[in-house]
Amino acid sequence: MTELAKQRWRMLGEILLSKNLQSSSEHEDISVMRFKTYGLYLRSFSSASDNDDDDGTWCRIEFPSFEDNQSNILSLDIRLCSTKIEYADLIGFNNTGNTCKTQFQIILPLKVSICYSGIWPSEEVLAFYCLKEKEIFENRSVCELGGGMTCLAGLAVNLNQILKHKENQKNWLCPIKPKVLIWSRTLNDPTLKERFDFIISADCFFFENLHHDLCHTIYYMLKDSGVAINFAPYRSKTLNKFVSIAETYPFECRVLEHYDQEVFDKHLQCQQINKSYTSDLHYPILVILRKRSEK
Repeated sequence: MTELAKQRWRMLGEILLSKNLQSSSEHEDISVMRFKTYGLYLRSFSSASDNDDDDGTWCRIEFPSFEDNQSNILSLDIRLCSTKIEYADLIGFNNTGNTCKTQFQIILPLKVSICYSGIWPSEEVLAFYCLKEKEIFENRSVCELGGGMTCLAGLAVNLNQILKHKENQKNWLCPIKPKVLIWSRTLNDPTLKERFDFIISADCFFFENLHHDLCHTIYYMLKDSGVAINFAPYRSKTLNKFVSIAETYPFECRVLEHYDQEVFDKHLQCQQINKSYTSDLHYPILVILRKRSEK
């Protein structure tokens, strides 16, 4: 066994013993989370929770409004889960993500990351992209698959009011509630069939054995001519393998590396100044799937 493998087993052992990894830098060299953000948002600690038993961390996330008045901001309070992980959290079905739906909304916990409790770059870029293109979601039903621990992009899509510096009112388009969804080629839920105009996702391609299940889930839940907006890095060709499978479904597929000038500029900057930054692992590629109409 290599020394790196021994270190990872030791890290897993600490998780099983419910040690809090956040308070130690011992595992920084073996964690894959070496790049955390493009700086597309501002994050600050928030006192959103009044529950003394809540061991998570509440943060305020602020994005620019993308309106002419740049003094406006879009603000969301989100909860980052505690890094204290129980054994029960590591067993059972594939616990590696979340889903969040807008309009008749449902946030669907599906995945849990044991290495990093926060916002991954692909989720950051997805939220940024959806806020910038917010007009396409107006009066549409939207579902976020694999929303991680925050469902930031799904919540951002549902935010329907520009928040100014001194304002703190949020006007949600519709209610949001949790529900588990397991991606499956045998998905057969009449309440989800052809229900959504848009499906959005971030970092959902890395499990190759789930590519067919994810494609079927997206196809099953999209309306005719519905669109899936997916962000993920190439990550050792896992994205390409997903696209190859998606092309066997009735989808029109597009893969875009240069989809937003601001994100692309930050990507180039990271390549120059961040030695830990690797395009293959970190830069989100945009994959758009449009369901072909059967009519």
